[in-house]
Amino acid sequence: MTELPESAKPLLPRHWSKLSSATAAFGHGFAVQPLQGLSVISDLINGGMSIPPTILKRDKASAEVLSHRIIKPETSQTMRYLFRLNVLEGTASKADVIGYRVGGKTGTAEKVINGRYSKDKSLASFIGAFPMDKPKYAIFVMLDEPGALPETYGFTTAGWNAVPTAAKIIERVAPILGIVPEFTAEDLAKLAKQAKAAKKDG
Repeated sequence: MTELPESAKPLLPRHWSKLSSATAAFGHGFAVQPLQGLSVISDLINGGMSIPPTILKRDKASAEVLSHRIIKPETSQTMRYLFRLNVLEGTASKADVIGYRVGGKTGTAEKVINGRYSKDKSLASFIGAFPMDKPKYAIFVMLDEPGALPETYGFTTAGWNAVPTAAKIIERVAPILGIVPEFTAEDLAKLAKQAKAAKKDG
């Protein structure tokens, strides 16, 4: 919840049965606002402290007074590792902006149409943060009913649309935010390969 009057509570199952708990694991049966989802992810990777989001200016000390622990620091560290791993080797590989150590999770959800999950209409999203070793900025991108395009090889899942969109945003805003890129030997090898490919195409 924030200071905005449009804020609403998450939509949750009336009864948490074994079935609802199982389907919630892959995103069915509940709904949250984008800011709520972003807030939860931030809490999981910031060291494990739940901090209420706000649109008002607030210093670090004020935020810490309002915070409370929801997971252990070591669990939060594991979450950061898994988010980063998903970008390096998983469904969010197109979010690997060299030098900024992005981490995140993809989501492709069937839209609810007239009370039923649609088989041909979806919401594609990417939620993550950077730099992942010490997250400072979070990002959430959602595309409503993305189309199957030649450049996505006919796929409409998040890894082919929301993820590269997020990567382009991070590429543009990270320097504006003053984040200095840090390059590993592997990063430099990737940059050299990209430069060679660009020279060849040019």
